[in-house]
Amino acid sequence: MKFKGFLSSFDEHSLSWEKHIVIPDAVFVEMLKTATDKRIICTINNSVTYHCAMMPKGSFHYILVNNELCKKLKLQLNDEVAVEIIKDDSKYGMNISEELEEVLFSDPEGSLLFHQLTSGKQRSLIHIVNKFKNSQTKIEKSFVILEHLKKQKGVLDFKKLNDDFKEFAQKNTF
Repeated sequence: MKFKGFLSSFDEHSLSWEKHIVIPDAVFVEMLKTATDKRIICTINNSVTYHCAMMPKGSFHYILVNNELCKKLKLQLNDEVAVEIIKDDSKYGMNISEELEEVLFSDPEGSLLFHQLTSGKQRSLIHIVNKFKNSQTKIEKSFVILEHLKKQKGVLDFKKLNDDFKEFAQKNTF
């Protein structure tokens, strides 16, 4: 579905994650018929495509637009944008790196624990790995994540996970 929208903010003193595009009610209602989990793939100005969700706020729904996308598209608040959204049929609601897929494949116990997490927690962990460009770093982060889940008996604790990342980096610094 295509529509025109505007880059908005919830507050003039907004944080970067508060930039968004309001989804017209008719578009939201129509998309909800196929995207019942509200996961969509959004294309802005026919140039940047990304996985996201239709988020609720009071009486309307919106799509988040982060600072990186704004810079890439040279968008400022109140700019008009062309938006196309389609249902996200991907397994996790976002792309997963080959490195994380391989680590999951090679560690059945860790994979089982990963797949027992909520889909939102899975996406958070996938995002942690995806933000790195270096393949070796992606493998290391994936390994630490699965070791963390095994050590925590499947319970994800982001503070302890950060500590595990730091500990791994200290042990593997030459």
